[in-house]
Amino acid sequence: MLGPTPYANLYLGTGHGTLGWTMAAGTGRVLADLLSGRAPEIDMEGLTLARYAA
Repeated sequence: MLGPTPYANLYLGTGHGTLGWTMAAGTGRVLADLLSGRAPEIDMEGLTLARYAA
């Protein structure tokens, strides 16, 4: 899970499993981009809460 939630000022960067340290820098970069209003350089499809929307 990566990105904004329905709650103001709450963003997620979770679900890395055993790859947490490996993926931490990329997750931090994406969250920094989102919080700064920039578009992330990676495709966010399938990484956000929208994946679980009914």
